[in-house]
Amino acid sequence: MCQFVDDSQSAFPLSLLHPCMVDSWEVWDDYRPYAPRPVGDRGVWIGYDPTGTGEDGDGAGLVVVLPARTREEKHRVLERHRLKGEDYEAQAAFIRSFQEKYRIEHIGIDVSGLGEAVAEHVEKWFPTLVRYRYDVTLKATMVMQAQQIMRKSRLEFDAGWSDMAQSFMAIKRELTPSGRQFTYTSGRSRATGHADLAWATMHALHNEPIDGPAEEGTGSIMEISG
Repeated sequence: MCQFVDDSQSAFPLSLLHPCMVDSWEVWDDYRPYAPRPVGDRGVWIGYDPTGTGEDGDGAGLVVVLPARTREEKHRVLERHRLKGEDYEAQAAFIRSFQEKYRIEHIGIDVSGLGEAVAEHVEKWFPTLVRYRYDVTLKATMVMQAQQIMRKSRLEFDAGWSDMAQSFMAIKRELTPSGRQFTYTSGRSRATGHADLAWATMHALHNEPIDGPAEEGTGSIMEISG
């Protein structure tokens, strides 16, 4: 059941992804996936790429990222989920279910397709929701930021998640129809959807400033409880 993927045109070739792939059971000794609060009171970032209106393979992807607190730490993708055939209310309810397990600091959603309807429901209980409206510049910024994080060995996900690796490898750099700019496309397939897990991960990682987290001892933290 092995699948060979040609990553020669990929924005995220396997050589870039491989160092991110770890045995989470061995490496993440502070993560308890079956506990009521898997990372205690640490905050997490959620990235969501919603179900579109396309053909087969156009599902939704959600990731939960435990963000790095310093430049030396690594972002860790704790959970990844793919949804298929759910309406926008069901998608929004699924996102909200993570409130029971984590203290959520950031939710980023692509608001194309059904995304805006999902976002409107999520915003009712998470008013600081970030909407991403794709254009050539935003896509390029997200991809370059994720590439930089990976090059600096600051991202980890479980090595058994072949769907995550395939999702990133499905993203390719191509010319726009006008031929004047480059953009990033991912097509659609049953295995990777429209690279939903990769884009969802980038929606989470984009919460970090482009130049990385502030050095320890700078800035301030404000916690809001409702």
